[in-house]
Amino acid sequence: MQEKQFIQKGARKVRLDEFLQEEIEGAGYSHADVVRTPTSTKIVIYAQRPGLVIGRGGSRIKELTEKMEKDFDFENPQIEVNEIENPDSHAQVVAKSMASWLEKGGRAKRVGYTYLRRMKEAGVPGAEIEVSGKLSGNRGRTEKFSFGYVKICGNTARENVDKGYALARTKPGAIGVKVRMMKEMPEFMSRNIDVEEEIIHETVEDEDASEKPERITEVVREAENMTAAEIERAIEELEDIKTDDISTDEVRKVFEEGVEEEEEEASEQEETEPEKDLESKESDSEEQEETEDGEADYEEIVSGTIGDAKEQLEELDAPDYQKAKEAEESNKNRTTFIDWLEGRE
Repeated sequence: MQEKQFIQKGARKVRLDEFLQEEIEGAGYSHADVVRTPTSTKIVIYAQRPGLVIGRGGSRIKELTEKMEKDFDFENPQIEVNEIENPDSHAQVVAKSMASWLEKGGRAKRVGYTYLRRMKEAGVPGAEIEVSGKLSGNRGRTEKFSFGYVKICGNTARENVDKGYALARTKPGAIGVKVRMMKEMPEFMSRNIDVEEEIIHETVEDEDASEKPERITEVVREAENMTAAEIERAIEELEDIKTDDISTDEVRKVFEEGVEEEEEEASEQEETEPEKDLESKESDSEEQEETEDGEADYEEIVSGTIGDAKEQLEELDAPDYQKAKEAEESNKNRTTFIDWLEGRE
C-alpha cells in the first residue's frame, strides 16, 4: 500500500512539472518544490522572470492556485515564486533556452559551445550537453559537449547533479536537448589528505608462506624418488622444517620444474659455451688446488642450494659455521639455513 502511495506522489510531481512548463513557458521555469504543512501545501516555483508568473495584481498566480487545487487535489495550495539569480547554473533553464534557439534556426554546435562557455563562466564545476535528432540532413545524429567533472552514477549523481530536458520542434524534425551539470563538488573530493601520513593499504606477508618454496626443496632432497609413499615419508621425517602445509603434488611439481631447468641449462651450455684452451684448464686446476690446500671458500659453499651447502660443510674436517653464517648473510640471507648454522655453532 505504501509503495502505491509513493508511486502516486511521484507521478503527481511529474505531472505538476509538465503543467508548470506549459503554463509559464515564457517565464524561464526551472523547477518546483512541494512542501506539505499541517494546514496547507506550499509550492515554491523557481523561474527566471517571476513577474510573468505572478501577473498583474497577482491575477496569474490566482489562476495557477485554482488549477492546482482542482487538477492535483492539493489542500489549500500556497504558491511562492523565487527568482533564479544565475540562469546558466540551472539545467532545465539552459535546456529550454537551447531548445528555443534551435527552433529559431540556430546550429547545434554553435548553440552547444555557447551555453557550455556560459555555464563555465557561471562557476559550474562541470556539465554535459547532448543534442540529438535531425540536426542537418535526413539522417539523425548526436552532438555531445562537456567540460569539468560530472558524476555519472551513485548517490553523488542523485544529490549533486542537476538534470534538464527540452524538446525543440524544428522543420526537419524534433531535436532533444539533455543537460547535466554538477551543482557543487561532493564533500569527499575536497578533503585534504596527506598520503604519506594516512595509510591507505598495508600488506603483511606470511613468513611461512614466503619460505614455502625452500621447504618444498628440502622435501625433494630428502625423498629418494618421486613416488607418493616416498614423498610422504620425507614429509613426516623432516623435523627441522614445517611440512604440514606441503602436499605431494607440490613436491612433484617442484621436482619436475628443477629437472627441466637442469636439462635446459645443460643443452644451452653444450650449444653456446666454447671449449677452454689448455692454459685456462691448467689455471683452473691450480686455483682449485690452492683452495683445497688453504682455507675453505665459504662464499662458494653458500652460493649453491641449502642441501649442497650442508653436505659440503659436513665434509670439512673443521668447518667454521660462524664464517659460513656471515657469508650466507652477505649473500642470499636464507632464514632456514641461518637457523641451521646457528644450531651448529
